[in-house]
Amino acid sequence: MQVHVLDVFADPAEWLAVASGEARLTVTTEPGPRGPALRLDFDFRGGGGFVVARRTLALTLPDAFALRFDLRAEAPANGFELKLADPANANVWRYREPKCAFAPTWRTLDIKGREIDYAWGPAGGGSPREIGAIEFAIVAGPGGRGTVWLSNLSLVDRTLERAPLVTALCHLPGNPPEEVVLDLGADTHWRPAPGARASWLTIDFHESREYGGLALRWAPDAQGCAFGVQASDDGTGWRTLYEASGAAGTESLVYLPQGESRLLRLDLRAEEGSPLPGLYAVEVLPYDASRSRSDWFHTIARRAPRGHYPRWLYREQTYWTPVDIPDGAVPALCNEDGLVELDEGSCSLEPFLYLDGRLITWADCTITQSLEQGELPIPSTHWDCGEVVLTTTVFATDQRGDRHLFIRYRVANQGQTDRTLTLFAAVRPFQVTPPWQAHQALGGPSQVRSLVFEEGALWVNGNQALVPLGPVGGVGLVPFDQGPITDYLACGVLPAAVAIEDPAGFASGALRFDLDLAAGAHADLYLVAPFGAVAPGTLERRVPEGLCGADEFARAVGQWSQTLGQVRFDLPEPAAAAARACKTAIAHILINRDGPALQPGPRRYTRSWIRDGAVMGAALARLGCPAAAVAFIRWYAQFQREDGNVPCCVDRTGVDWQAEHDSHGEFVFAVADCYRFTGDLGLVRDLWPQVQRAIGFIEQLRAQCLTDDDRRGEHRACFVGLLPESVSHEGYLAQPVHSYWDDFWALRGCKDAAFLAQALGEGDESARLTALADDFRTTLLESIALTMAARGIDFLPGSVEWADPDPTAVANALTLIDEFDALPAAPRARTFERFLERFRAMHGGGAPWTNYTPYEIRIIGALVRLGWRREAHELLDFHLAERRPPAWNQWPEIAWHDPRAPGHQGDLPHAWIGAEYALVFRDLFAYERGADQSLVVAAGIPETWLAAGPVAVSGLPTAYGRLDLRLARTPDGGLTLDLGGDLRLPPGGIRFAPPGAGRANEIPITALPAQCKYVSTLVL
Repeated sequence: MQVHVLDVFADPAEWLAVASGEARLTVTTEPGPRGPALRLDFDFRGGGGFVVARRTLALTLPDAFALRFDLRAEAPANGFELKLADPANANVWRYREPKCAFAPTWRTLDIKGREIDYAWGPAGGGSPREIGAIEFAIVAGPGGRGTVWLSNLSLVDRTLERAPLVTALCHLPGNPPEEVVLDLGADTHWRPAPGARASWLTIDFHESREYGGLALRWAPDAQGCAFGVQASDDGTGWRTLYEASGAAGTESLVYLPQGESRLLRLDLRAEEGSPLPGLYAVEVLPYDASRSRSDWFHTIARRAPRGHYPRWLYREQTYWTPVDIPDGAVPALCNEDGLVELDEGSCSLEPFLYLDGRLITWADCTITQSLEQGELPIPSTHWDCGEVVLTTTVFATDQRGDRHLFIRYRVANQGQTDRTLTLFAAVRPFQVTPPWQAHQALGGPSQVRSLVFEEGALWVNGNQALVPLGPVGGVGLVPFDQGPITDYLACGVLPAAVAIEDPAGFASGALRFDLDLAAGAHADLYLVAPFGAVAPGTLERRVPEGLCGADEFARAVGQWSQTLGQVRFDLPEPAAAAARACKTAIAHILINRDGPALQPGPRRYTRSWIRDGAVMGAALARLGCPAAAVAFIRWYAQFQREDGNVPCCVDRTGVDWQAEHDSHGEFVFAVADCYRFTGDLGLVRDLWPQVQRAIGFIEQLRAQCLTDDDRRGEHRACFVGLLPESVSHEGYLAQPVHSYWDDFWALRGCKDAAFLAQALGEGDESARLTALADDFRTTLLESIALTMAARGIDFLPGSVEWADPDPTAVANALTLIDEFDALPAAPRARTFERFLERFRAMHGGGAPWTNYTPYEIRIIGALVRLGWRREAHELLDFHLAERRPPAWNQWPEIAWHDPRAPGHQGDLPHAWIGAEYALVFRDLFAYERGADQSLVVAAGIPETWLAAGPVAVSGLPTAYGRLDLRLARTPDGGLTLDLGGDLRLPPGGIRFAPPGAGRANEIPITALPAQCKYVSTLVL
């Protein structure tokens, strides 16, 4: 064990002080227990956030190490963290004490490498090796102020300095264990003495050693040999770590998580009449090999041929999409390679082909994806293997309210000769979502403890059934001890067992389908799995006899076509592809929901935020699916408190009361928006009491920032009746601030409450609420102006405290909040000029970047309102190209520069982002403008579309009825605009914005016939 001094803290200038928000940190030195100490004085100034002392430090870490330093503090029990960053500052590893028991006396901390976990970055996991910086962080819990002292920072190299000693109970002459077992490259092997029915082999490390597992490389005669692994710290007391009923194959991988001991012993037990096998090598795997179940399978995948495991096990990003009916609950998932997760957090089904004596995996093909009709949420993956193509299609239907998942494997022979081949459908203990998406039990490996094939179904864990709808050529199941299923499939065979148990939960198996395909022919194979648990004795009822996969596929196509067919776009390419993405985005909102609860994601984000739901509901209402928006807001209303507080989020565990002050305005907006697009006055009457309470709560919050103290000094910019600090904007989680995002939503809520009061005939209350909204707007704009002046900025800021550029939040103020005309013109324009400068620098290759968020899609709507049509389509084209994968019409919440970087994605598809896309795509054709109570049409239709052909939409919902619109070029270069539908003329008329014209050149349409059926035509 060697100790290397990293810093004696003689020079505080080597440590950079970083503080979030209003927090403060100073770094100095003073005498410590054994030399200088680094002194960190922090003050959270009544708020939250973090402070960090950071030093650049080039360092290569050994496999086994510890970081040692002395610590004392006089501070509240805030969080204490040690962080390591790689040289690119992209990946971070972290040791955390969330509520550190700081003590005024010195103590020495030895933080072992196994205690430092991967935190974030594009690597997606793994252990720290090359380090570029080290940080000490204090994260506000109770906050307050205090001092932390650090001294004597060292690296302890815990690499073993002596070669392990290997002994055995017996051995065949000429095969001593000490010479061969730890020599991984040798062809010689240890073999117990002839006739021995049991033997053991011991490895003595001479001192305590961390390990994560063993790799046992057997001689060929090891089949069926039982073995166990024990550990000891003194050679006397032994504890059992692992038991295997029988080895199989040439290698056994032994899972020993969190292992540490001085000695390891391998016990071998032969079957009756069989000799003990030989052992070529024992490889002791490092601790990190099994730091988690996911890390264990990463270790295994690295040792196996590429493609024998799902893509994410090679630390590559993977993309998935949900599958369900329009009125479903928890969907299944299908990934880009054809891996299907049958239910939430369950096992997955993965296809393999055995062709010409070779196993074909996802890694051996050219893979593409598609959606049925280019827009329906019925995904397919296509493996092009040359003359053979495998297409995996996943869809869902319901039978008398019972939802079913179907997997169709279509194997096509595109060659000129007949083919004989085998399709394997393998059940694997892996989820579709990777471990860098982990949340609770979701993401990474799954638990498969038992597999049984009986009654024509493959039963997983006794309560999940997979039923092939046709004859099966064979079934084989295998526990982890006897090797991965892919080792068998690579030989074109199946394991013999049809019922197994696996205590570790790593079991796997496969169904076999043998195919004879004539040249040009294809075969369809269907499997069905009921959603949810299947109780014993109910399978025959849940999967009725005679169920036809082809008929169910037609039902699924018909159901989704009807659901998404309320609005029709007739557009030339590439505009038609953009329209298909809009339809799919609406479908994903419906699929991701859980009953009436609108949720942004199918796995990681299965929570219902009012923020997300209000925007998703707006998209549903504007694209022909208002019933789901109405159901959502009726459901969410029940969680409001009596004092009017609308919770930020609700999920199956209950209500989240974190202070996010945008929620109250969003609730009122959602109620009003449903009324705007349905005319359902009954909904307004039912929820009017909740609307009144929400407005009352906004007034209470606002009153907190109307005191005399708020009118002075550094708080002057927020005295004028803003809402208090909150964390509703995700960028402010570390430090609550006065966020203008909250205030704009509150303003929208006040406007909509006045609108609803008027609809109910309550004129006095409507006037009061209108005055409230006007006052809120005045004070909000005054605060923005004060913040801009105080900070010397020329753009619209996101918050008072940070005066930060936040064009996505400002875009919301221009679009759904509809305050375009109220905002000052020059800063409004400058906000988006700055964004476009940064956007072009990033994506034009001039500026480095790691990731971005597709929430930026929202900015397209702001650019349309600004009259920047070319820039709007520049952004639209970019985000269409950034769909992941493009054919599935979806976006993650976080998009990485390297699409294969295994970084956290938020969730996929992110339905709030999809809703933003649907909203801005609709804006291209029509949007409501509150300032003059008009309907603006064609403001985002570009000349390039018209050059390719007529542009038309029919049945598009607006606040004034459904719109039919057709715009086309005439032979002489003019324009023909046809308007129809059941429109009623808005108070401010219809404003036509032809290509090339700004707002000043809009053409007003101030009259419509009583029956508007394509009769209002302009020729320009």
